[in-house]
Amino acid sequence: MPIDRNAAVNYARTFWNRVADDDKFWTSNAEVSLPLKRKLMDAPVSEGWIAFFVANDTGGEDAVFRRTINGRVEQKPDPIARFDDLDDCTHYVSRCLHKEGIVFKQTPRANELALAMLSSASTKTLALKAKQDQGQKVIDSGILKPGDLIAYYTKARKRYTHTAMFVGRQAGGAQDPGGITCHTVCRFEGLTEAWNGFSDDSWFLDQEKGLLYTLIHFSEDDSEISAATLKWLPGWWQAGTNFYCVLENGRAYSTYFKPEDTNQKLMASPSSGHYFEVDEEVVFIWPKPAGAVQVERWTAPTQTKGATLKIDGTDSSLTRIS
Repeated sequence: MPIDRNAAVNYARTFWNRVADDDKFWTSNAEVSLPLKRKLMDAPVSEGWIAFFVANDTGGEDAVFRRTINGRVEQKPDPIARFDDLDDCTHYVSRCLHKEGIVFKQTPRANELALAMLSSASTKTLALKAKQDQGQKVIDSGILKPGDLIAYYTKARKRYTHTAMFVGRQAGGAQDPGGITCHTVCRFEGLTEAWNGFSDDSWFLDQEKGLLYTLIHFSEDDSEISAATLKWLPGWWQAGTNFYCVLENGRAYSTYFKPEDTNQKLMASPSSGHYFEVDEEVVFIWPKPAGAVQVERWTAPTQTKGATLKIDGTDSSLTRIS
């Protein structure tokens, strides 16, 4: 079945601030089974008890049983788990991706999920351990879509420590950088602050420090490159001092060396990128060393003018050499 991004976002709207649909959540070292907790705490589903993550008085969230009776919220006096123990971010994101139709081994571990998705044949890495300004280029390109994955790399720990699902620009407007949904603490852009007082549901989590961002795009529902574009785009090009080998399959490779034989295809290089057909443009995204990202917009040649190129919004020379 094709992936369903709307299903993932709709699922997140229901479960972003409560225990996921599999009746489980994770602490730092164990899976918590909700049915067992229901029995121990006398909180049966039949009586309307739902497990939510709610703000506590120490600046975090606790897992608690709540229900609403005649418009009045009732809550069990003891928490199911306290904030210092909770670690449910990647379990929740895994459930979101499962609802989207992504096929993978679900995991509660951020580093494990990130590495699995980075190596998956069904994904395209658009930014790798990038800083916020470089990641924003990808967001602004429009290629990262709701339902895609953001993994957060903590330099001090030398691993991915958090994951979230991108939900697009839910707040709307030119000032919206794009938002996420995640657990621990619970976030869904535009809903978070009213629920728990946190305001950092933008994709970069602006209250966190020392993070680098990896943006991973699920490519199954990408539009196919049109026959018209495939007539002019594949082949060798020169852009400034770089030489590009653009393949038919949505990949491109860059080198500083002019090809001796333009019939030969470059299949690997230190700099490789992906391209996407968007309206009347072709958008290239090149993850670069040290977390940099280069976004290019190409327009097709006409009878009177060659193809044109903008690199990060600036006009650049572009010459076909094969």
